Amino acid sequence: MIGALIMVMVAWLEGEHRSQRRFGPGVCGPADPSYIRASTETGGQPFFLSSAEVAKSAQIMSASSQSDLMLWASGDSEKTYSVSVDSSVERASFSASFDSRGGTLTVISPEGTIFQQGERSQDTLLNCGRVITIDAPAIGAWHVRVAPTGRFWLVARSKSDLSLIAAEFVQPGGRPGHEGLVRIQGQPIAGKPATLRVRVSSEVKSATVGLVSLDAEPLQNLELKSLENGEFVWALSLPHEAFRVTVTGLDESGSRFQRIFATLFHAERVEVIPPTGVETVAAGSVSPIIFMVRNSGPSIRLNLVAVDSKGSVIAVEPSTLELDQGAEGAVTVRLTVPADTAPDSRLGITLTAFTEGASPTGNSATKEFTVITSRYN
Repeated sequence: MIGALIMVMVAWLEGEHRSQRRFGPGVCGPADPSYIRASTETGGQPFFLSSAEVAKSAQIMSASSQSDLMLWASGDSEKTYSVSVDSSVERASFSASFDSRGGTLTVISPEGTIFQQGERSQDTLLNCGRVITIDAPAIGAWHVRVAPTGRFWLVARSKSDLSLIAAEFVQPGGRPGHEGLVRIQGQPIAGKPATLRVRVSSEVKSATVGLVSLDAEPLQNLELKSLENGEFVWALSLPHEAFRVTVTGLDESGSRFQRIFATLFHAERVEVIPPTGVETVAAGSVSPIIFMVRNSGPSIRLNLVAVDSKGSVIAVEPSTLELDQGAEGAVTVRLTVPADTAPDSRLGITLTAFTEGASPTGNSATKEFTVITSRYN
């Protein structure tokens, strides 16, 4: 599955929020920056809808339901992107959203013709965006041009059997006798060796894995080491900027394909380390769970927040932590397990350490437990 998809739709109703910016000529939004950040981190797309456009949200949701990402890009200048539509694509959608009026999206077919709505397509024009969906699109290189007046978000999706199932950073781990590569907690750590594993859903003739920036510009291509069953793994040096993982190549029919993984990765100087050894908690108990937080960068002041697997916030001691370069500190999270919790159910805690400001940074880790019957029963 390609990450979490978050689509932020903002509708300011006429007559409400008069002290805020409302929709009008040249205005798209505003939106809470935290929603924009969450959408960007997970491969979603913000749409800024006026109250008159809410009825069009069904078309936006329909296009967003196609989970195979071919392109994700965001920037603030005019750009043209090439999108390879392969033989497995049954439907393709191209969507652009803008945070100011006047932005345009132009889609050009492999034959060189500018898109015009027909029997097998749908064109949804918005105050601050456009969504184009095409059934049985022509195989080949489509060109997508976006011209913003502010910032843009551009996404190309497909309905296809060829998927980039996973892109994750891994490290050696597992139980004795069952050692292998396991996914790391949180984001990879800057300055340390990193190993990336990629899995695709279908057999392909050839594949190249690459890293791209937030605006989908190439950062590096990776030397490929194939394992089996559509899985690839290799070591790499992490870029200094945030990046996504792409896979391009030839499908079994020989047509060129491209897929991009939704998650935005970024090398972090802060590492959150969950406890080892303790795997169970008793129903009706309150257990202190101790995480370690390590800083390999400049001195930093971190905020600490913990949530359980239901999304409820849990008390953390301390709530902030100041760490010099190379220092680490202990953080205690108190996990309360209700007495009526079913035996063998799973509970998890996620601790996030982060900074705020113009350039926020941070990392997180999750610890899961199996619930056992209270020793007092």
